[in-house]
Amino acid sequence: MIRLFRLWDVALVARLQRVGVPLDLEAHLARPHSPLSMALMSHLLPARDGTRTCIVDQKEENGGGYGLAQMRQRSGRNEYVITFMAPSLATGSGAHAIWQRLLNHLAVQAGEQGGQRLYAGLPGEGEEYQIFRHAGFVAYAHEIVYCCTDRSKLPNASSFVLRPQHERDSWALQQLYSAATPRVVQTAEGSGQGEWELPRRRWLTYQSRRGYVWEQAGEIRAALQVRSSPIAHWVRLLFHPDELNQLDALISAVLVTIAGEAGGKKIFWAVRTYEAGLAAALADYGFVPVASQTLVVKHCTIWAREPALHPVAALNGKAEQAAPTVKYHFVMIE
Repeated sequence: MIRLFRLWDVALVARLQRVGVPLDLEAHLARPHSPLSMALMSHLLPARDGTRTCIVDQKEENGGGYGLAQMRQRSGRNEYVITFMAPSLATGSGAHAIWQRLLNHLAVQAGEQGGQRLYAGLPGEGEEYQIFRHAGFVAYAHEIVYCCTDRSKLPNASSFVLRPQHERDSWALQQLYSAATPRVVQTAEGSGQGEWELPRRRWLTYQSRRGYVWEQAGEIRAALQVRSSPIAHWVRLLFHPDELNQLDALISAVLVTIAGEAGGKKIFWAVRTYEAGLAAALADYGFVPVASQTLVVKHCTIWAREPALHPVAALNGKAEQAAPTVKYHFVMIE
């Protein structure tokens, strides 16, 4: 049996979160909330951020066993991210079967909510990756997270100027994304639709998201996104491959932009392995690798509408067609 979190599950979730696995490094490193607190907030404020906590209860099936999985909707997008699963596979006790059931359930839940894609970040390509792969997930990128551990190396000034991102930049950012991102990643991320846009901030959310761009001759050649929580900044940089020789100056501009508002917050910078030169340049500014993840995605099903025509018996020697009705079925998004 798999069901949504209820208040009487508090003790169970408190126990399971101690033996679980985080599957979204941004949520794990840069956000202050535990799986239990997220479950409670989404239960009391269901429209807050689209978080769903699913509990598996096998006590009446094959000797017992409990598990949980948590996923959240990406702000303003028809996509979900699996953020946590428990118990870890290392605990044994039927954990592999629990994960398989939960992953299948989450994919159905995401599809029923209109989700087109379901994501997760896995710790390498071990047992977790094999279970996700058997559940229909595919790997599309590897990401290493760096943290600034020596703030004395942060720059005080930069020759580059970054301006705030505007809505009118959407088309130019899409062009930059296409030039800078491998095709397999574009397919996994839906060609970047919404990936670098700035959604409207939701009520009562603790995370802010800001964007900046660097222009040359009226063309956007790089884009910066900073997602901030009460304890950390999470940084992503998108730059045109022809600007590799400008990367050091660009990083300096990014850090000057962030440093003024960083305060005591940690600065995390997520770098994908196809982003050439970025990791080496960050080392000069006091950044060291602290974690890594293999990014995986599953394309979900969504509701589709199609008319169903039903013939009726002939009336007065003339057959007529009934008015169309609507029926629903699932369509797999490739």
